[in-house]
Amino acid sequence: MKDSLKKAIEVFAHHHNRNFPTNFIIFRDGVGDAQRDQVIRKELSQFREAFAEVYNKVGQQPKVTLVVVNKRITQRFFVKDDRGNLINPPSGCIVD
Repeated sequence: MKDSLKKAIEVFAHHHNRNFPTNFIIFRDGVGDAQRDQVIRKELSQFREAFAEVYNKVGQQPKVTLVVVNKRITQRFFVKDDRGNLINPPSGCIVD
C-alpha cells in the first residue's frame, strides 16, 4: 500500500505544479470491532511512512483523517415515498 500511495502523491504533484496534497481523508469500510485497532495501527503507519518519504523535502507533513465504518450496525433508516410507503433511502444518503 505504501508504494501505491507514494506513486499517487507523485502523480498528484505532477498535475498540480509540484504542490503536494495537504490533507488526506481515508475511508475504511467493512472493519469489524476486533479489526479496528489493527487497521489503525498497521495501515495508518504505512500511510505515515509513505508521507515521511515523499514529504521529507517539503517539510510539513499532511493532515490525516481516518474514517472507519463498522461492519455490523443495527440501525435502519427509511423514507416515505409519494404513496406513504416506507422505502430505503436513496443511494448516497447521509444521516447525521
